[in-house]
Amino acid sequence: MRKIITIIFLFMLSSTASSQTRWMRLHPDVSWNYLKEWEKEHSWLTPAREGKIFFQKHRVGEARTLLEQAVAEGSDDGRLFYELGYCCQAEGDNEKALRYYREALARLARRDPEHLYHFNAEYLIGALCEEKGEDEEALSHYENALKLRPETAILYYRKAYIFHRQGHSDQSLAEIRRVLELTPDSGSALYLAGVLSLERGDLPSARKYLEKAVRNGAEASSAFYCLGAVSSRTGRYEDAIEYYEKALQADPEHREARIALANLFFERDDFSGARKHLEWLVRREPAVARRHYNLGVVYRQLEMDEEAGRELEEARRIDPDLVFLSGYPLEGVAALFTEANQSQAEGDYQRAIILYRQARAEDPLFIPIRYNLALAYAARGERNQAIRQYTRLLRIDPDYGPAHLNLGILAFKKKLRSAAYHLRKYLELKPDSGQADLIKRYLRELRGW
Repeated sequence: MRKIITIIFLFMLSSTASSQTRWMRLHPDVSWNYLKEWEKEHSWLTPAREGKIFFQKHRVGEARTLLEQAVAEGSDDGRLFYELGYCCQAEGDNEKALRYYREALARLARRDPEHLYHFNAEYLIGALCEEKGEDEEALSHYENALKLRPETAILYYRKAYIFHRQGHSDQSLAEIRRVLELTPDSGSALYLAGVLSLERGDLPSARKYLEKAVRNGAEASSAFYCLGAVSSRTGRYEDAIEYYEKALQADPEHREARIALANLFFERDDFSGARKHLEWLVRREPAVARRHYNLGVVYRQLEMDEEAGRELEEARRIDPDLVFLSGYPLEGVAALFTEANQSQAEGDYQRAIILYRQARAEDPLFIPIRYNLALAYAARGERNQAIRQYTRLLRIDPDYGPAHLNLGILAFKKKLRSAAYHLRKYLELKPDSGQADLIKRYLRELRGW
């Protein structure tokens, strides 16, 4: 009989327990009727709790569904909004993620400013704004995040990256130095420091940063490319070629390394080497007139006249005025070219020559670089160097009148027979030139030699 009673009691206990809610079981000393009513009024706690569990298990889709339900039912928990934003971002819904992060931020800043989610929300809003190109808002949120955790290196790096993109070199360098104080071996930071130093003309610092970036395995192809540019600008052309080729080993599709190698080989009269890279560029960029023209010039030097004619004709079809020849240099060379022009205008021909030579190594087929370099040499009385530059310029454009004129005058002063050809060619190209009478006088004198 006692056994039967015990069994009935256990059954009743089991039945009673199964009818209890979680809160009833957690609070047995509170009226069950009260807890039932309380849970009805706070039903959002259930999806919030389950959503958090799924969030912690990285089951993003299920977590998002439950967390959104909790929000719809009245949750005002900033942490929940943050987790919901994170779920949306993980699913690629960045606009909703931003909305939820902002909701989280407003609540956390007010109620729990020390919580990690407060910092995370500032950082992730900044990152999403940066991705959208909203730089100023991104910078504002990164600053707010740094106030919460000032030793966070990645935030200084993101600020440096934005400042660099905006062209604020000094600000970018200040931020990247802060990164390197916190994380001296950060490969990405070392690479960006190298790029900034290269752009500022601080070549020793650029080499130091970039070599360390390479040792740390960061941005291998781009770091090697930048090291090639450093070597080229310091006249170490063999090293430059080696670095550019390493960049291609790391990334055979590295377009800038191909362009740099083609230009260096052209400048060194290695037209076969230049041809290989220019043909690759033409295949990749068939609609770019500059590629066809440069390849045509190289074919002409290799006496491949039919191929040269075809490429030069294609370049003129794409760009009838061949604007690129004298309109604008390659990207990255413009600053050098401008600085060289300024030095030349100020009469500092030695510095102008150094800068023009650096620019020429990176864009040897841009006519104004070579033409102005020739003028600088002539101004310093280095006539042979000037003649060499004019002669090479005419490889690029055999009908460039100013080069024929200046070359003819220099050859006349050195009593070279080639003077007559260049002066006549100039008159043929520019029959109405205001200098026609002077040129004809030179030609008459030449006939008397």
